Amino acid sequence: MSARRAAALAGLSLVATACGSTSKAPSAKLPAPRGDVIRIGVERLPSKRRVDLPGRLRLVFVRVDPNRALEMFRRGELDEAPVPLGDIQAVLRDPELRPAVRVRRLRAIDVVVVEPGGALERFPKLRRAYDDTADRADYQALVPELQAPAATNLDEQPKPNARAAAVAFSRARKQIGDLPRVAVRFAEPSDPELAYGTNLLVASWRDIGLGAYVGKGRPDARLERVFDTGSLQPAPLAIPIAWAVDARLVSPRLRGWRENALGLVDYRRLRLQDRRRSR
Repeated sequence: MSARRAAALAGLSLVATACGSTSKAPSAKLPAPRGDVIRIGVERLPSKRRVDLPGRLRLVFVRVDPNRALEMFRRGELDEAPVPLGDIQAVLRDPELRPAVRVRRLRAIDVVVVEPGGALERFPKLRRAYDDTADRADYQALVPELQAPAATNLDEQPKPNARAAAVAFSRARKQIGDLPRVAVRFAEPSDPELAYGTNLLVASWRDIGLGAYVGKGRPDARLERVFDTGSLQPAPLAIPIAWAVDARLVSPRLRGWRENALGLVDYRRLRLQDRRRSR
């Protein structure tokens, strides 16, 4: 396990203690945005940057890095901001930010998709070894940050079996020496969260002697976030890793903010808590 992964997991181990504490943190309030403009921080701008809403409200999308968006949200410069990668537990422990955190489990799964003609398709036993030894525990802790379960199949109501997974891992690891010694190239996703997840998985596979690596060129497999699991057919050519979540910070002045299981927000339903204060 890398030092970075170990440090992150050690930090997560403090969550239960912090959440179980009976001591009350001093109340703290963030500065609230003002005016009739609702500013939404996003990494990618939609086709329409400004939208007029009922009640003379205006919605404006601001392109900003998630870490910068967090700073702007703290200063009351944004009404909504994405939670930076790896910071879900941190914002949940922050007395200022916690009331504004919205974590939504999505109807989406992070899955390793096997490419046609690639090494994992050509060698079924090798593919099974990758499936049985995927480090779903680290991935669950560091990507959805324990806010969604790991996945060993495409069932939307997963029933994890830790004992069965441990037995499968042990058996597969013992058989690695008998498997074809071939390199397995993983595509590097453009999405930062999936790129981080890919590197976690590849590092864990390399730690046990498998030939996984991330590189350019025709890939043997790629990590994708899939909303329509019916498209993952045949199922043996997909290695499920974990269910996905979306985490955002939402200003308390917004009313009617709802995110659905596809990660979509109907901004037309937004209202302000107190128009007189916001002016």
